[in-house]
This record gives sequence, C-alpha cells and structure tokens, in this order.
Amino acid sequence: MKWLNVLAWAFAAYTVLLVFSVGDHALYFVQDGRAIPWGSVIYGRALEEYTCALGVVPVFWLVERFPIDLNHWARNTPVLVVAIFALAFLKYVIFYPLFIAAWHLAPAQVPIAMTYNTIEVALDFVNVAIVAHAVMFYQRSRERERSEAAMRVRLSQAQLEALKSQLHPHFLFNTLNSVAALMHWDVAAADEMVTQLSELLRETLRHPGSHEITLSAEIALIQRYLSIVRARFQDRLTVVYDVAPDVQSALVPHFILQPLVENALEHGIALEPGPGRVAISAGRDGDRLRIAVVDDGPGLEPGATNGNGVGLTNTRARLAELYGEQQALTLQAASPKGTRVTVELPYHL
Repeated sequence: MKWLNVLAWAFAAYTVLLVFSVGDHALYFVQDGRAIPWGSVIYGRALEEYTCALGVVPVFWLVERFPIDLNHWARNTPVLVVAIFALAFLKYVIFYPLFIAAWHLAPAQVPIAMTYNTIEVALDFVNVAIVAHAVMFYQRSRERERSEAAMRVRLSQAQLEALKSQLHPHFLFNTLNSVAALMHWDVAAADEMVTQLSELLRETLRHPGSHEITLSAEIALIQRYLSIVRARFQDRLTVVYDVAPDVQSALVPHFILQPLVENALEHGIALEPGPGRVAISAGRDGDRLRIAVVDDGPGLEPGATNGNGVGLTNTRARLAELYGEQQALTLQAASPKGTRVTVELPYHL
C-alpha cells in the first residue's frame, strides 16, 4: 500500500507538470506563428512525464535502500547517483519504440536525443531523490517521536504503579500499628478494625492497573477507611462531607483522599485530647476540580509545611505524573484553627 501511495502521488505531481509542459510547448508554437499540433504535443509530453512518474517508485526504493545520511553518505552517494542515471537510461530503452514515434527524428539523431534526455531525466530523478530523503527523514522523525512518546507513557505508568504500590504498605503499616495499640484495651474494637481493614483492602484491589476512579467511588473508599480509624478515635471524631452533585462522576486518582485524611488525623485530631472534626469537600471551578480536607487540630507549626511525609510526598508525585503542571497540592492554615489540604486537578469524566 505504501508504494501504491507513492505511485499515486507521483502521477498526480507529473500530471501537474504535464499541464505546464503542454502549455509551454503550445506557447512555443504560437510564438513561432505555427498551428499547435495538440495531439502530437499532448502525446509527446504525456509519454515523457508519465514514464518519469513510473520511475518515482524505484527512486524511492533506492533512497530507502541506500540513504545518504551521516552514517552511509560516503558509500551510498555514488551508488545512488549511478543507479539514478541507469534508471533514466533504462526508461528510454524500455519505451524506445514509443519515443522514436514521438520524436520524429532521423536515425542519426536518436543517440544524441537519448543522451540529452537521459541526463535531463536523471537530474529530474535527483530532485525526486531529494524529496524521497525529505519524506524518509520526516517519517523517521515522526517514528522517533512516537517511540519516545510511547516510552514516556510506559515510564510514567511504571512510576505511577510504583507510587501507588508505596501508598498501600504505608497505609497498611499505620493501620496495623493502630490495631496493635487498640489490642491492649479493646480487643473487640481491634477485631472489628481488622475486619474493616480486610474489606478496604479488597476494595482497593478491585481496580488493578487503574489510576483513576470516580469521585463517588473514592468517597466510598475513604468512608470505609474512616470506619476503621473511628475505632481508635471513638466518639471524639466527627467527619462531614460537602461534595457537589455535579462532581460525583469526575475522575480522580485512585486512593487520593486516604493520605490527605490520614494527614488530618495524625497531625490534627490525634494531637488534641478533645473532640475533633474533619471536613471533606469537593466542587467544580470551571474546568478545575477542587478537593479539600480540613481539620480543626492545632494547625501548622510556624515555618513548617507539614507536608513532607510519605503520604503527601507520594501524592504530590502521583499528581505530577498524571496531570503535569495542571495540578496543585497546597497546605495552609484553616480558620479559626487547623490545617487545610487542597488538591486541584483538571475536571474530566
């Protein structure tokens, strides 16, 4: 199919040349004051141009086989030049009877005409070889770009899988530590915590290879996670949700909320003895999805970002891999106290 495309483009290009060539010859007859022999002119020029068009495919093949590039120019240049001149001469050998009828020359003039036309056609084929090289280098460039893009995608997928795989052990170890602590004073609660943990792990494994899920599914995951940690905080933990209906189907990174909520619990609620509150909100701002997790704990220490732990560092890296510069994760003091973690990413379904 590739060579048929080359042949089709060749005949289209030489048809344009044929029109100009016929016009040029017709103008010559007009300037000479003679009648234009349209049949003879069109036949002669069509024979010349379309037999050249037949040579385009061999020239493209020669360029593909003997490209003049940095690595092979010294060896391939003479081969290509000789082959092009041979191809031009071969054209007149193959179609010799047709050209003899078109030229209306005496036998003694035929060798001179063939030599002159062979040189002219060979130079024409050199131009075709230049075009073939341009096409070949363009295709190589495109192929290299596609290969590099595919490699970047594979690398990005590998990095995302690595980042995602780091989240689960980090979350698991923290939860098991809570279970171990709970075992000393409430065995039943610790047992319930383990049961809920197994259910949550089963949920996380339902999306293998998937880096995004709907926000509603992510909210369901965080609710199950909170049902686990609630055994630790008992009645002093209050969680409120403010998720706009129009963002329920928006896609978000899988397990994106867990490290944000865990950060609010560990660096907020757990540091104060009294009741604590965590608010999870999500809404749309134009083409942006904004998710926030706010706690009413002691807040950020002066000069501290409180965001260099495994969970938030990993989350930043995942967001960067998925959305590049179209994302942001920020920490700031909440009002009247506490910490707000905000994630912004492109709104998409």
